[in-house]
Amino acid sequence: MTISGFLLAVIVFAVVQSVLAPFIFKMASRYASSLLGAAGLISTYVALLVASSVSHGLTIRGFSTWVFGTLIVWIVTMFGAWLLPLIFIKKKVAG
Repeated sequence: MTISGFLLAVIVFAVVQSVLAPFIFKMASRYASSLLGAAGLISTYVALLVASSVSHGLTIRGFSTWVFGTLIVWIVTMFGAWLLPLIFIKKKVAG
């Protein structure tokens, strides 16, 4: 694992996640509304799968690692998407 491989994995994950999340949400809302809550988890899992397949900077082995890795990345992404806009809005209002 190298720094460049890790950065490539992060970039691939971010691009795939940003493309897949709206697509999976739209498909779930159209065809399987019971999966709406899991749309973020599904897109995170698929993005991790693509990132680990495309680059050598991310290696995930074992079922439990896939499950916990997906959950951890999804939770961090969820909090980032929730908190970062609040921080930027607060700075803009203060400025």
